[in-house]
Amino acid sequence: MRGLFPINKLNLICCKCGNIIETLPQSCAQDILINEDNQILCYMGEKYGYRPLEEIICEYCQKKE
Repeated sequence: MRGLFPINKLNLICCKCGNIIETLPQSCAQDILINEDNQILCYMGEKYGYRPLEEIICEYCQKKE
């Protein structure tokens, strides 16, 4: 049985530095929502809150700030 998302490749790009994100940050992987516009939102910690996958920030950029 197939899931909703292909697990083998995420194709996520950091919106700050452009680096490819190969795995979801731990905070994001633990708290994912779908909003009223059917956007997938993941929790990026207290500083960034819930963000759509298109606006995800890599762990390196989070640590820099």
